[in-house]
Amino acid sequence: MLQALNIHTQEVPLPTLHRNPLAARSRTRTWRQATRGKTEAELLALYIAGWSEADPRKIADAAAVDYAFEDPLIGRFCRHSLAEYFEIVRGRFAISGATARKDLCFKLSGPMEGFAGKRTGHCWREFWREAPALGLTGVARIAVTPKGIVADAVAYDLNMATEVLRGSAG
Repeated sequence: MLQALNIHTQEVPLPTLHRNPLAARSRTRTWRQATRGKTEAELLALYIAGWSEADPRKIADAAAVDYAFEDPLIGRFCRHSLAEYFEIVRGRFAISGATARKDLCFKLSGPMEGFAGKRTGHCWREFWREAPALGLTGVARIAVTPKGIVADAVAYDLNMATEVLRGSAG
């Protein structure tokens, strides 16, 4: 069972994504190495908190240098391009009205029992993943190492929200 951890990080103001989308896509920003000295449980808690706040910097702080996030309907992203992921999701759901940052928050629940495995030397955990404001539901398979989160692969349940993502992909 995952315990709640208080993780203190330096607050850095985020660019306002809807006002200046090009600033959010900057890949030159240097992310501070927040993974040093943290346990896998602390890194995972920071990562989950980052998704629950739609905070690409917090997610990146928990990620390893070679982190890869894959959303089958949007694409593959590294820790430096996560802000771009949130912009794409925001843009795809803009057809149904204004999408605020809080709408992009994903709740990760778990890890689920029965799925834990070692593949490619990483400890994989599976979480139920949902963005309630968007109607997206599915699972996230997350690879955790002492260096940080190295991979996260999303699989969606098929529903109307998934069709919004799929329909705007082309």
